[in-house]
Amino acid sequence: MPDPVHSESSQPIDFSTVLERIGGDVSFLQELLDLYSQEFAEKKHLLEEALARGDSTQIQEVGHSLKGASANLSLAPLQRLSLAIEMAGRENDLEKARQAIGALGTEFIRLKTFLEVHPLEELG
Repeated sequence: MPDPVHSESSQPIDFSTVLERIGGDVSFLQELLDLYSQEFAEKKHLLEEALARGDSTQIQEVGHSLKGASANLSLAPLQRLSLAIEMAGRENDLEKARQAIGALGTEFIRLKTFLEVHPLEELG
């Protein structure tokens, strides 16, 4: 079974799938990605606080929430890592959660860098 914490897809976002889901509206996609970025920062902070407290229930809940938000935007690598966080919380495996949360931050940076190199304006 592949390791979701260390797997890396070639692209952090599947533009064709997400654009199909939202009717091809590139400006709406930009708004959704901006909202996701804000939500991501809040959720990552919650995860780090929960990890420091050893609160596996909150880790599971926040991981689940991020998993859904990532899936809605076709962010498969972030979705996989969020699932790993959710499962680590469910299993009360704080070390696994710590690793997945670290990888989640790295993957988010990869998404932001990818979007800088591949601006949404080029899609429209």
